[in-house]
This record gives sequence, structure tokens and C-alpha cells, in this order.
Amino acid sequence: MPGQQEVSTLLSLFDQRRYIEAEFLARSMTENFPHDGFGWNVLGVVFNQMGRSADALAPMQRAITLSPNDAMTHYNLGITFHNLGRLDEAAASYRRALAIKPDYVEAHNNLGNTLKDMGRLNKAVASYRRALQSNPDYAEAYCNVGNTLKELGLLDEAETNYRQALQIKPDFVGALNNLALLLNARGDSAMAVNIINHSLQFKETAEAKSIFVACLKRLHFTHDDSEIRAIMVRALTETWGRTSEMVRASTDLVKLNPDIGACVARAADAWPQRLSAQDLFGPNGLAALSADTLLCALLDLEPICDIEIEHFLTMARRALLETAIGVVASADESSAASSFYSALARQCFINEYVFSYTDDEIQKASDLRDSLVDALEANDPVPAPWPIAVAAYFPLCSLPFATQLLERQWPEEVTSVLGQQICEPAEEMQLRTTIPRLTDIEDEVSLLVQNQYEANPYPRWIKADPAAKAKNIIGFLCQKFPLASLKRHAKNDDIDILVAGCGTGQHSIGTAQRIQNARVLAVDLSISSLSYAKRKTRELGLTSIEYAQADLLKLGSLGRSFDVIESVGVLHHLADPWAGWRVLLSLLRPGGFMELGFYSEIARRNVVRIRDFIVVEGYDASASGIRQFRQDLIDSDNSADFGAATKSTDFYSISSCRDLFFHVQEHHMTLTGIEAFLQENNLTFLGFEIDADTLHAYKRRFPDDRAATDLGQWRVFENENPDTFFGMYQFWIQKAS
Repeated sequence: MPGQQEVSTLLSLFDQRRYIEAEFLARSMTENFPHDGFGWNVLGVVFNQMGRSADALAPMQRAITLSPNDAMTHYNLGITFHNLGRLDEAAASYRRALAIKPDYVEAHNNLGNTLKDMGRLNKAVASYRRALQSNPDYAEAYCNVGNTLKELGLLDEAETNYRQALQIKPDFVGALNNLALLLNARGDSAMAVNIINHSLQFKETAEAKSIFVACLKRLHFTHDDSEIRAIMVRALTETWGRTSEMVRASTDLVKLNPDIGACVARAADAWPQRLSAQDLFGPNGLAALSADTLLCALLDLEPICDIEIEHFLTMARRALLETAIGVVASADESSAASSFYSALARQCFINEYVFSYTDDEIQKASDLRDSLVDALEANDPVPAPWPIAVAAYFPLCSLPFATQLLERQWPEEVTSVLGQQICEPAEEMQLRTTIPRLTDIEDEVSLLVQNQYEANPYPRWIKADPAAKAKNIIGFLCQKFPLASLKRHAKNDDIDILVAGCGTGQHSIGTAQRIQNARVLAVDLSISSLSYAKRKTRELGLTSIEYAQADLLKLGSLGRSFDVIESVGVLHHLADPWAGWRVLLSLLRPGGFMELGFYSEIARRNVVRIRDFIVVEGYDASASGIRQFRQDLIDSDNSADFGAATKSTDFYSISSCRDLFFHVQEHHMTLTGIEAFLQENNLTFLGFEIDADTLHAYKRRFPDDRAATDLGQWRVFENENPDTFFGMYQFWIQKAS
């Protein structure tokens, strides 16, 4: 038996979260005292805390053999089984712990968690209630009761339990977070933001930050709020969530700045007439624009998805041009506006110059571009506003002698534009030569799609989504689909993953970050997209992704197979999506998993109408054609008739608008067709990747389908709610073993 000092040291290391040292000491203890259960138990617990539940299982089972009557050991084994998604075994372990120690509060609580994940919600509530009988001040159990009642649709009772938890423990961030989620789901987003702000003041957890972003998606501001504004700047710049999900709320708040709001209103009233700088900005506008950190953060990170602000920025760009060529504006005004104008130039590059312009304006911009090139060639001085103004109309990397701009001293604002428009494209050009080509690209449709994405890599993005804590593939899918008919995948070491159609890397990067031991092969038709992806991957310091150019139709020639294949938003751009799906299935190992994304025939109905409108009106897929199409649609009286399509964030940049409305090849699928394919190929449907609100609405409509995997009932739900899958049918399946 280990000595008391050794035991105390081990427990102290664990309490201090010094898990590597604790693992070393626990291993030593099991070697020196192999027949004592304590060391094995602690070793398993340490592995669980390190996210290594697969490694925890053997020592925990050894501890049970040595200490069969120790309730805590059974409890810890239950945690291990739960982490591994083995819910029946987890419940059995918790019940064994309770048979030994009936008043074991934590075991009652965790049994409730397991029952909840198994879909046995009423029994879960009963288990939590038993925990509260033993300890009426157990705030965690009240919170868990609230979570379960929320799933049962008993929102008032759920709120009561969250507030009871907070009465006991006012700084309980879990209860604050769940209360905020509940209030947001009920439509009280303003109160939800206040609650989550309170949680963030206690502790800035990743969960609270994510909930703050979720609340923003529903929040409509009616007055400026300096505290929320400051948090939103942090949420954007520190990437608390997907930045595109914060754009609408952020632009709403920007417009509530009195000076900026007045600028936007003047532009909206005058459109399509262009105002002079003096009429546009008024006495305070330029200073307010440069001082507004939220606006500048938005301009740096995402295309602005607001027509009124787009019209204002279109006029502001013209004012920048006039400033640069010296028609109006003093040097003092230019200096005061430098941070805003630089952010505006970065925004124009991000949205790929989607803003409209007049013939006179683009001629002046072209003349200024030529003057800048001449000055660089002659090594003459270049006024600071010149590169900023030119960068707002043309990518600087397209200019002869552009690299000479990097050799000069500039204000910080100008330097940031040069980095974005010269250094980053140059890095991508260099990376093109490092990307191997695995297959030929000969299919006619594949060549058309390749050409589109060579010209317009999609999507262009600045910041990666927050990295979730990595899990093994089973743990990841069990957490996502706890009630799905998931068959065990024996492999726990390196997982071979194929991302077929990785685009600009958002998907492949997210996969590499969230799956433990992932070895990712990410392929795409477009070398431009791949070089963008590789630059962003290097920027994040990831080394587990291999990028290569290939046609997925020919991937069978590689002689490779994979544990996981992900292909989202890709197969519907093939001549025959079902043939492409079969190719990918041939590469998937038995028992392997696949994530797919297909356009919905129902949800794309308005996109189809717009595509028909494009054909009738004769718009082409060039940048100028897309600009003209957008402006005509915005200015037309019937733009609202096209529904959610024109409200999509994809409407606000050249590449995304082309992908949405001008794609060279596009198929639309139905749930009936998908279900038939799954049955024909003996594939198990695990569940949709879908937001929590939609999932709860589905479960209220079809309470008997707790796993939410009945595609027939989803078909009914979609018919009743036709915009449900406006993004895509995005789902996971498993291949038979």
C-alpha cells in the first residue's frame, strides 16, 4: 500500500491540475503497488482530465477489479464510459456506485446526465431530484434539472430551476450561461445578453463567449450601449465565434453612433446620387468614423452585409479618391480619416470590390493607379493617400512595381493594407508551387468548376472559428449525436481523414483542430483555393493537414482509404452527385464516418428564381456583371420577392455572390433521394448538423424521434418550414462494418 505522503503528493498534483506530473507519479504507484486500487483509480481519473478517456478505461477497470466495493471507483468508471459515449455502461456504473452508497449526490447527478443523453428525460429529472433530496443546496443539480426541463419544452419550470441554482450560487457561470440560452430561445435576447455579460464578468469561458455570439444573432439594438459595444469589439477581434454571425448586430450598433448614423442616413436619402465629402460626412463624421473601433473591426474582418452602410461606404470610397487626387479635403482631414480610409480599403479587398462606381469615378481611380505606378517606376515620392485610394478600387498586388511600396516607410494604417494586398497574395503565389497534383482533371464539369474557383476562391475568410477542444472521433460524434445508432469504430490512434473539396481551408482547419490524432488530406480542384488554405493553415501553426490538387472523381486511383471523409457543399457541383458520392464511399473504411452537405431543392427555390432572372436579363459571371446584377436587384422594386436569398451574407462579395447565384454547375437534392441512397448503400444516418433552435423545434413537432434521425419526419418538417435547410442538408452517416 502506498504511503500517506505519496498519496498526499499525488492528490496535491491533481488538485493543482499538474496532470503530467500526476500521471508520472500514478504510474509509478501502480508499478510499485500493482495490487492496490488507489493508484489505478487516480491514473484513470488523470487520463480523463487530460481528455484521454480511451486510455483511462483499462486502469479504471483494473481499479474496479481491485476495489469492487469502492463507490468512487465505480463512479469514475461511469465518467469514463460516458466520455466514450458508452452510455448504457456508464449508467450501470453509476447505479453500482449508488448501490454501495445510496446518498452519493454526484452519482445521482451524473446518472441523470447519462439518462438525459440517452433521451430518458423524465428519468433524468427523477435522478437529479434524488440528488437534491440528499443535498438541497446542490446548485449543479438544479441547473441540470433546468437543462432537462428545457428539452421537455417546460421553459417556465426550467427558468425557475436556473434561478434557484443562482440563488444558491450567484457566481455559477453554468447556470448563468444556460439561463441566457433559454432567454435567447424565448426571444428575450436583450435580457440574455445582460445575463451572459454577467457570466463573463465572473469568468470568461469559451462557452459564455459562444453564447454571447449566439445572442447577437437575434438581438436588435434600439440604442447605443458603450459596454456592449466594447464587448462586441473583443468578440470580433478575439474571435469568440464565427465573425460572419456577428456582422448584422455589429452594423446595427454602428449605425446607432449618432454621427455615423447621420452619415448613413444622408447617403441613403441621396442614393443613387453621390454626395460630396462635405455633404456626406458633415462636421463630425470623419472623426467619428476613425474613432469607432467597432466599425473599423468590422471592415477588417467581414464583408459588410447591410445595404444602407454599403451605399454609405460606396460614397465614402469616392470621397477617399477625391482626397487622394487633391480635389477636396485638407491634409488635416486626410490625417484624421486615415484609420477609417485604410479600413475601408481593406474592406474593399475582402469583398473583392463589390461596391458599384460611376464611369467618371472609375476613370479617376484608373488615372490615380497609373500615376502611382509611374511614381514607383521613377522612384518618386508617393503621397500616403495614394496607395490607400488605389487599394480601395484595385488589388495592389495587380500593380507593376507594387513590391516597391514595401521598401518605403508608411504610417501603420498603410502598412496593414500593404500586408493584406501585397504580402499575403505573394505568399499564396509562392505556395502554389508547393502543392502536389494527385490526379489529372479532365472531366468537363470539373474543369468548369475549377475555372470558377481559380478566378474566385470561395469563401474568402480572415479569422478561423474558435478551436474546440479536440476529441477522438467517437467522443466527438457521441457528443453531437448521443442518441444515434452509432457503431463503435475501433481505431483510437491516428485517424486518416479526407476532406474532399476543401476550398479555402476553413473546413479542413476546423476538422484538424477538433478531432484528436487527425491526419488530414485536403484536396480541391482549385490551386488558388488551396494556396489560400495553405497560407491560413501555416498562419495558425497547424502541421497535420496535407493539401493537394485532385479531382475527387479520380481519387480511387490513389490506393488510399480513410476513417472519415468530409465533403460539404461539393458533390452537388458535379455532373452526377450520386456517382461522386459512390467514389467517396469506395474510399471509406468499414465502420467509417462521412460528413456531407447538399443543397435542398425546397430551400433553394428563391435562388433558382434569381438564377432564372439572371439568365433572362443576361448578366454574366464577371466581376462587372455581378456588380451590375447586385445593384439592379437592390434598386428594383421587387427585390423582396426573392425571399431569404438576397438576405444571405453571400450576397455581399464577388466570389460568394458568384457561388450563390452564378455557379456553373448546381444540383438540388431532396430528403427522399438522400434516404433512398442511404438505404441502397447500407448507410446509417447519424443526424443533421443544425442549430439548436431548429433541433428543438423539430423535437417539439416529433417528440417520438428523440434521435432526430427519421428522414421521413424531417421531410414533413421541411415542407412546413421551407427555409430550414437554406444553407444545406449537412449531415453525418456511418458505413457498415
